[in-house]
Amino acid sequence: MRRMSILGLALAVIFLSAGAASAAKILRIGHLQTNDHPHAIGIEKMAELVKQKTNGSVEVKVFGNSQLGNAMAQIQSVKMGTLEAFMDGAGWFGQLVGDYYIFSTPYLMKAPVLDYTRAVAKSEIGAEINQKLLDQHGIRMVNLTWLRLPRHVLSRKPIRTVAEVQGVKMRVPELTSFLEGWRALGASPTPVNFSEVYLALQQGVVDACELDVNMFYTQKLYEVAKHLSLTYHQAEPGAMIMNERFFKSLTPQEQKAVLEAAEEAGAVNDKLIRESEQSIFEKMKQAGVIFYEVDQNAFREKVKGLPASLEAKGLWTKGLYDRVSKVTLK
Repeated sequence: MRRMSILGLALAVIFLSAGAASAAKILRIGHLQTNDHPHAIGIEKMAELVKQKTNGSVEVKVFGNSQLGNAMAQIQSVKMGTLEAFMDGAGWFGQLVGDYYIFSTPYLMKAPVLDYTRAVAKSEIGAEINQKLLDQHGIRMVNLTWLRLPRHVLSRKPIRTVAEVQGVKMRVPELTSFLEGWRALGASPTPVNFSEVYLALQQGVVDACELDVNMFYTQKLYEVAKHLSLTYHQAEPGAMIMNERFFKSLTPQEQKAVLEAAEEAGAVNDKLIRESEQSIFEKMKQAGVIFYEVDQNAFREKVKGLPASLEAKGLWTKGLYDRVSKVTLK
C-alpha cells in the first residue's frame, strides 16, 4: 500500500510538472536579420533571460531572417495579435505613427548621428511617440534604443559626391522618409524587400543600397557591390514592439521580466554593434570593397530643407523637428 502511495505521489508530480510546462505562455518574436547579426544574437539572449526570470512560465520562440514575412507583414501580425512581437528599425513604425519617421529621414539628426539618435530615442520625445503607438494601435514599444551603426551607401559603381548620386537606382525600404529623402538627394529610390536586396544588386535591378555595415556584411551584399561611400546619413535605432493584449495577459512579474530581459539583451546587442564596426570594415576591404570618404556637409546641404518640407506635408507632428533639433547630448 505504501509503495502504491509513493507511486501515486510520483505520478502526480510528473503530471503537475507536465501541466506547468504545457501552460507556458509563448512569446514569438520575428525579425529580418541573419543569425549572426547582433540583433539576432541579442534576441536569443533575451529568450534565455525571459526563461530564467520567469522560471519558464514564459517561453520565447525566435523567427529570424524574414521567416514570417517582410517587415510590414509582421507589424500587421503584431497589431492583429497573430504574432506577439517584432523587431527591426524604428522607421517601419512610421506607417502607424508618422513621428517615427524622424529616425529614418536622411540627415535629420545632428552629428555624431549614432549618439544623437539614441539621445532622441531615450528622451521624452521618444516616450511620447511610443505612447501614441500604444494608444492608437494597441502596440507596445518594448524598447526603442537597441543600437544600429550609422547607414552608408554600397554601390556597383563609385559614389564619391552628391553629383554621382543623381539618377542612381537606390534600393530603399518602402517608407515615405526613405523615398522622399533619396529623391531629395537626386537618386531614383527603388523599393525592394530586404530579403531580395542581394539578387537585386546582382542582377542590376538597383545600382546601390543604403544600410548599416552589419547588414552589408551579414547579408553578404559586398559580394555583388564593391564600392562603399561613408555617408553617415542616419543611425536608425533597433526597436521591438509587442501586442498589448498579449503583454497584458502576462502577470506583473512576467511583464517586468520581459521588459528587463529586453533591456539587458539590448546591452548585449550594443556591445556587439560597437565592437563590430572596424572589424567589418577590415573584412570588407579584404574582400575587395573600395571605401570613399564623402563630403557629408555637401550631402546635408542638399537636403537641408527636407525635414521642414516633410513636416509641412504632415508626415509627423508639427513642431517635432524643432524639438528634436534642441535635444542635447549629455
